[in-house]
Amino acid sequence: MQEKSHEPFYDCNENKSSKKFRFWDFSIIGTILSFLGIVYLLNQRYLSIPETISSQCPTVQKLVPENNAELSNIDQFHSNVYSNYSLKVWSDAVRIPTLNWDDLGKVGDDSRWEIFEDFANYLVKTFTVVTSNSKLEKVNTYGLVFTIEGSNKSLKPILLAGHQDVVPVPDETADRWTYPPFEGHFDGKFLWGRGSSDCKNNVIGIFEALDELLKRGFKPKRTIIVALGFDEETSGNQGATAINEFLIKKYGEKSIFMIVDEGGLGIQDIYGSRFALPSTGEKGYIDVVIDLITTGGHSSVPPRHTGIGIIAELVKEIEDKEYDLDLTPKNPYFYQLQCEAENAKAMDKAFKKDILKLSSNVAAKKRVLDVLRADDTTKALISTTQAIDIIFGGLKINALPEKVTVKINHRVGYDSSLVDVHSKITDAVAKVAKKFSLNANVFGRRIVTNSESEAYFNVTDDSPLSPAPLTFPYGNPTWDILGGTIKHVFEDFASFEGYDPSVSREVTVAPSCMTGNTDTRHYWDLSDNIYRFTPIRQDMRLNAHAIDERVALDAHIEGVVFYYELIRNADAFSG
Repeated sequence: MQEKSHEPFYDCNENKSSKKFRFWDFSIIGTILSFLGIVYLLNQRYLSIPETISSQCPTVQKLVPENNAELSNIDQFHSNVYSNYSLKVWSDAVRIPTLNWDDLGKVGDDSRWEIFEDFANYLVKTFTVVTSNSKLEKVNTYGLVFTIEGSNKSLKPILLAGHQDVVPVPDETADRWTYPPFEGHFDGKFLWGRGSSDCKNNVIGIFEALDELLKRGFKPKRTIIVALGFDEETSGNQGATAINEFLIKKYGEKSIFMIVDEGGLGIQDIYGSRFALPSTGEKGYIDVVIDLITTGGHSSVPPRHTGIGIIAELVKEIEDKEYDLDLTPKNPYFYQLQCEAENAKAMDKAFKKDILKLSSNVAAKKRVLDVLRADDTTKALISTTQAIDIIFGGLKINALPEKVTVKINHRVGYDSSLVDVHSKITDAVAKVAKKFSLNANVFGRRIVTNSESEAYFNVTDDSPLSPAPLTFPYGNPTWDILGGTIKHVFEDFASFEGYDPSVSREVTVAPSCMTGNTDTRHYWDLSDNIYRFTPIRQDMRLNAHAIDERVALDAHIEGVVFYYELIRNADAFSG
């Protein structure tokens, strides 16, 4: 058989009139060009990284506010007089038990909300200079919005956020605290108490900073808004949701210059270098509730598996299969790793090399993921997590349970989706339902394995939330202001006495990711520039949500200085 000749698209030996074109040649080239165009557009739309960026670590320069005789002296924050004042206003706030319970009813219907009126009164009476220079508007009774009007209405406001509520202290654990959780005890270094870290440290720090600025005669050009929710620990559905609606109505969508709320991973020494890790995004969220309904019966004549036994098998099926790990530029943690690889002084060279090739080398990515999966914290940053948090069923020892319930909390990773969670749960329930000849209603879909069976699974979800839109730092003045302020305060003011002297004072500011959620989940429409950052040395903030929660006083005051200088730097920016 004669072999077909492979004619070139363009024959150099022929004149112009004898060029040979083929339809399929155009098709292939057109497909390639179209593909490259799509890649480019996706890069611009979703990654928004300028083509000129050679490093994937967004660097910032230290930003010191303009010299001002009245405002620039921050050394006074080191004084004993200021330390004593700061300790008092902070500890008094911790002594107000603004507890947020999972079963709290609506505002106005549940008297347990009334303690938040005490906290609002405390702020107003304690920070009198802020009170006299701001307008306080109460949103849904206990949401607090303080507004200090700026002189230049063309400048978008800055929003400093926090929450008043704290998680409860179970009665059975109260006696395990070194000091009573609402005593506000100071041991000479740490303030102990529920909420000292999450997040009355931030809330009081903001008010201390504003009070001090206004005492010194600060006249803002840019409007300053302080927004305090009251139910962040139960998703903010009555607090931050209402505050968002209030601010949207007052200012409009995308009306806020930048939002700074609690969160992030603070200041840490990692691989022999110092890093600040504000979060530019946070993972998504979804709760899944699975009920198993059976006919019950007398326990003297039990089936091979009771409802509890079947649910146990389903739990094992779900836990045995973890969500995939991945790490792409969609995830802020990708950039944190890039910054660590580029700036760490003591990182393994092979690991560093692999991190810098994460996007271009499959084998390198696999090695990096293998390292990251060994640590629960980093593993949580690069995958969707699942936690079987609640299970209950059965009422009497001699009666078979007629209903068994399991509740599973998911934090949805940037390289995953709510659809992935639905798919995984559906597959697990379908498998167990088939094994035991049960039926199932799964997210609105009916699965029948035995039409004669009265037993069935009922699966629903609650509070589904996709991962937050990312705040990208490249060419973003709000990132420069935030990061530059962090570098200034933690290089020039903060004390690292007793830390490893081989670690440079230079701070690398790197984007990071929140594994949990903050009130900012409700503020996406207010601004494209949302940061979650508790300004603190991370090792000076201990046991949030746990027994013996505490924060070092010196570290708290460093946070006060951060807010003080951030407000000045944001006010000086003319955009």
